[in-house]
Amino acid sequence: MSTLKKIFRKGAEEQSTPGHSQRVGDHVLFDLTTNNDRGIDIVFVHGLRGHPIETWSKDGVCWPRDLLKKDAQEASLEVRSITWGYDADIASISTEVSQESIFGHAETLLGDLSRLRKDKKWPIIFVGHSLGGLIIKQALIKSASYLKHGRHSMRSEIYAHTKGVIFLGTPHRGSSQEGLGKVLLKLAIFRQSNEQLLRALRDDSHILEEQRDNFITISKDMPVVCFYEEIPIPGLGLIVPKESAVYDGFSVSQVGISANHMDMVKFNCIKDVGYQRILGEIIQISQNPDAQGK
Repeated sequence: MSTLKKIFRKGAEEQSTPGHSQRVGDHVLFDLTTNNDRGIDIVFVHGLRGHPIETWSKDGVCWPRDLLKKDAQEASLEVRSITWGYDADIASISTEVSQESIFGHAETLLGDLSRLRKDKKWPIIFVGHSLGGLIIKQALIKSASYLKHGRHSMRSEIYAHTKGVIFLGTPHRGSSQEGLGKVLLKLAIFRQSNEQLLRALRDDSHILEEQRDNFITISKDMPVVCFYEEIPIPGLGLIVPKESAVYDGFSVSQVGISANHMDMVKFNCIKDVGYQRILGEIIQISQNPDAQGK
């Protein structure tokens, strides 16, 4: 079996387990919190046609559940690890709230987290892979807008308590060789997406350019870390090249991971360099007294 076929087969396997009801919504992987003052929520959002568990798993090890718990305990962090899933066969970008759009999923993410957190005021760190990062960005843009206009108090608090964001292979902009639309198209084709999304990414990528600018404005006071893939996929190259996966900003860091687009979020050992780099950023943001959402 060719490398390319193996990659596509791996993607299909991610979509097949478990059932739909277990794939959507919020899932608490572990909870080390003991009171409402010292806790911190870490929220993981998978990418296009991904899975709330399998996206983050290798050899049966789901690192946000199995590795992070031990390291959080050793760092004396009262962490609640949450993975959030959605029907990842996205059909559009859409500024309208549609169940099949990136923007619609962002609104659902806000609603689910508001319900889960209720009256909790502790900070949030978001971790998004690939297009999951775009959903996180849009959710925070909406939450910031609600806060500014005094609407939806519970949803507005998501932005107010966000301490930092970690993006893993998220396409923020085009590269010198390809515009953002072409980068997104390559990503969608790689994930065997539906024709409707392919058309939307071709025709509406300007919406995501505007989204990037809006996010830069609202995130200037929070740490943002952009991880990028360093290993190309045979026959396709880098799915989201560094130029697309990073952007400049006063509080923005850029970090490489020696893996391809799929494997950059899969770890089965605490000694994995990629895992250690992500863990280091999580701990640093968690312990940053100057960050927003403290």
